[in-house]
Amino acid sequence: MGKPKLQKLIALLPPGFSRLRGLAVLTLLLAGCASTPPETDSDVLTPIAVTAHMRLIPSEIRAVLQRPEDLWGRVGYQLTWQHDEPAVELERKKLLAQPRLFTVLSERASPAFNWIVGEIEKRGLPMELALVPIIESMLDPWAYSSQRAAGLWQISPATAHHYGLEINWWYDARLDIPVATDFALNYLEELHKEFNGDWQLALAAYNGGRGRVSRALKDAERRGVATDYWSLKLPRETRRYVPKLLALSSIIKTPEQWSLILPNLSADVSVMRVATGGQIELARAANLAQMEAGELRRLNPAHLRWATAPEGPGELWIPSDRISLFQGGLAQLSDDQRVEWSHYRIAAGDSLSAIAHRFDTQVNLIKEVNGIQGSFIRAGDELMIPKGGNWQGSLQVAARDWPPNRRPRQHKVRPGDSLWSIAQRYDLEVDSLTRWNRLDPQRYLQPGQTLQLTP
Repeated sequence: MGKPKLQKLIALLPPGFSRLRGLAVLTLLLAGCASTPPETDSDVLTPIAVTAHMRLIPSEIRAVLQRPEDLWGRVGYQLTWQHDEPAVELERKKLLAQPRLFTVLSERASPAFNWIVGEIEKRGLPMELALVPIIESMLDPWAYSSQRAAGLWQISPATAHHYGLEINWWYDARLDIPVATDFALNYLEELHKEFNGDWQLALAAYNGGRGRVSRALKDAERRGVATDYWSLKLPRETRRYVPKLLALSSIIKTPEQWSLILPNLSADVSVMRVATGGQIELARAANLAQMEAGELRRLNPAHLRWATAPEGPGELWIPSDRISLFQGGLAQLSDDQRVEWSHYRIAAGDSLSAIAHRFDTQVNLIKEVNGIQGSFIRAGDELMIPKGGNWQGSLQVAARDWPPNRRPRQHKVRPGDSLWSIAQRYDLEVDSLTRWNRLDPQRYLQPGQTLQLTP
């Protein structure tokens, strides 16, 4: 069939059919007619238009029509929850009123969102759970709340401590994408089981706490009223939580219904976790992989300082096309280039000589690295203690992060920066940054923006 006739066929398709969908359906319908004699336009157009309107699209073709090579399309095809409550419509209007929402999400998505979607598929869980990190953190890997919850999944310190997630001066597992994702999905499955297979109640408990939801259920039972999510007396934030997730789900599932075009987002996970063989400065690791240090930091938000933790985990996410370079460079590192750093908080009764003996190093070295004049030290202060040959070169790498009195007065925002990442870099509180710069924590930082780092 010629191109003009095909265009006429597409024009006759029912309202709501996209060009891509129309082409796929018509290709299927016409495939069986390829060997029949030519017909006139009047013979062909009318029956095909009616058939295309009435025939269901096969499920194996429907996946193709939903852009499976694109992550938004792949996620949208697997979203199945449907709810028409007024609260969902209200949250949808709020989301659609943010014109840059999906642009920002798409910029932040790789590789974290790709990883999360893949893990949910492996477990056979509802794809709606992949939207939880969007609701929680807007896919900001350094997101940090006023209640000190952190990371994509916004895990609180108390929850992390209860379940044994590691948090120390060097490393925060809540920001480690694979570790935090594994924990969050385990936790959601646990809540799902606890609340008798009700995902809405499980999500409410994830946001508001299992105790609060359990008390709301008991209160509803005592009053003899319905015990579903929509009927419970819950805090305002938790009442909005599930409607917001459902609203986001409806937008991603049928963006054309809301006159929205989602950015193309590659479904490939183009990074892999690679063993470092011990502690390594991130700048040195980036140099070995021949990539920007800022990009390596973005891929590895759980490493809070200029180097990986001495005790591990000794892994970094590296772009797939840089792995051979990185591993080859690691194999050639000398012992002098493998400087080990320890972080120590001075305790009451400590002396420099006792600390030097404890770490098998010299007092003069501790003083030089930490800029100490004389022998006076104060309980609660922190020290960096190196072990290795070329510690001076390593210290140059660390200079922008340590010691704290070297902090500059200003910071120019770079792509990928967030209030949390900037606060971590300069050993500040997010609230202080917000107050000194009169910032709205809900607004996005703009590259090139200058922030004050002192009152």
